[in-house]
Amino acid sequence: MTTTSGDDMLGRGLRLLTVLADHPAGLGVSAAARAAALPVSSAHRLLGRLAAERFVAYDEDTRRYALGARVLELSRGFQRSPAGYSAAAAPMRRLADRTGLPAIAGILHDTDVLLVLTAQGTQHLQLRSAEGTRNAWHATSLGKVLVAGLPERERDELLAAGLSAVTARTVTDPAAVREELDAVRERGWAEVDEENEVGVRSIAVAVPPPHGQAPRLAVSLGAAVALTGADELRAHVPALRACAEDIAAHMDH
Repeated sequence: MTTTSGDDMLGRGLRLLTVLADHPAGLGVSAAARAAALPVSSAHRLLGRLAAERFVAYDEDTRRYALGARVLELSRGFQRSPAGYSAAAAPMRRLADRTGLPAIAGILHDTDVLLVLTAQGTQHLQLRSAEGTRNAWHATSLGKVLVAGLPERERDELLAAGLSAVTARTVTDPAAVREELDAVRERGWAEVDEENEVGVRSIAVAVPPPHGQAPRLAVSLGAAVALTGADELRAHVPALRACAEDIAAHMDH
């Protein structure tokens, strides 16, 4: 007879939460077990425990499990913690107020950019980007400016991993993206024009890291193509840089 250690149970429970995060409409126990590579009996037992602790919600009508309210509480706690980049909140709020555009902060996570903080602008038509959203790095200004600052070996690995088309304007040729990354590294900011979302353009700069390290956080401004021209958006680069430097100063303390 075999027993399951506490560490193994914790790992299995976290795998189930990750699976449910990728399926916001919820999953039945068999589908959740399959996605998490767990026996159905183990998944059923763990989901029941997670539901009892409110990390998971169970819909009796659909017989589906989805993320519960405690996950939102954890998310809010993360945002307020130093690890949640809370130091970026006030500078980003000032940037959004100054430019009227939404400010978005993101980090590299595997081959994606993970959005960790947002601040809404004041334009009557606002772009909405939810914290926790993942986007392909090569289709976003955040991703390009972060990857441009990586050591060459790490950049090569990301370029070799495959660059899929998100929109008809996404640049997917590794040589062309490499050339663009060189230009981004030289000038210190990145831009995309409808590469990640039709009708949306953005610019981004990396938050200056401690000496000798690669940047781990970047901040961008997004705009609707119909409202903000490319040159108009580029005119906000100085304000974006000032915001990034303000964030860096607060993160050092």
